[in-house]
Amino acid sequence: MSYADLTFTQWNDQPDGVARRTAQGIADRHGLTPVGLKDTVYAGRSHRVALFDRNGMRFALVPGGRPTLGYGAARFEPVPEQVASYAESASEYGLPPLREYVDAMTSPVRMAEVPAMLIAVEAFNPCQVPRSGASREVPYDAAMAGLARIGLRTTTADEWEWACGAGATTLFRWGDDNANDGYPVDYQTGPHRQRNLWGLAIGQDPYMHEVTTERTIVCGGDGGGATCGGSGFFLGWLTLATAYRDEGFGQWFASEDGYADEILTRPVISLS
Repeated sequence: MSYADLTFTQWNDQPDGVARRTAQGIADRHGLTPVGLKDTVYAGRSHRVALFDRNGMRFALVPGGRPTLGYGAARFEPVPEQVASYAESASEYGLPPLREYVDAMTSPVRMAEVPAMLIAVEAFNPCQVPRSGASREVPYDAAMAGLARIGLRTTTADEWEWACGAGATTLFRWGDDNANDGYPVDYQTGPHRQRNLWGLAIGQDPYMHEVTTERTIVCGGDGGGATCGGSGFFLGWLTLATAYRDEGFGQWFASEDGYADEILTRPVISLS
């Protein structure tokens, strides 16, 4: 069998004994150490998490399927605090109506084919992987080469969204609301700091943005621009939306002028 065909429903419907054998089969086929299975609940949804170790790097099983990705702001029902926060930002920066802005800053609604895969629990800076000889690679190319040297790759944009939201249809993976008296970095606890449904630490800090296989698509943050610039609490939280897309930031980050102390990726082990 191909473990890449394993769907969310198939995985969660397996009896515990079968699930353990499935996890062991994945580990054996890919030279991994199974860490264990555990049941988790996130934002009112439950899931069985399978964890694996690869040379000290922890991976979680992310089942596949044909999910709907992206976000359509027509279904967004902001609470009064979100409306008020955005109104202040819109007045200061000349922004369009709230739903129009959310639509512009999130990826379009679409269907995607996503295989089951193993995804790193924590983001990773592959530029730290040793390499021999001098290199003139730009940071993005160096990061991708670093992953390749250890037999990994980063996520596609679709895979990142699926990994982050785990099929949630809300603006954020935990719902549509956000704290209204601070930015994400002001809170060390809360739904954004918790491991998500798959068991991943992802989309927790807007400063910790992650690159994808598409050079200009950056996910999970905006480099801290909205927070550092004091753009308003709702705009600061919006950068953690599952489908968040800042095209301008992505294009700058991918350009010769783009700068980063580190480039974070979400390593993937493709299943066979």
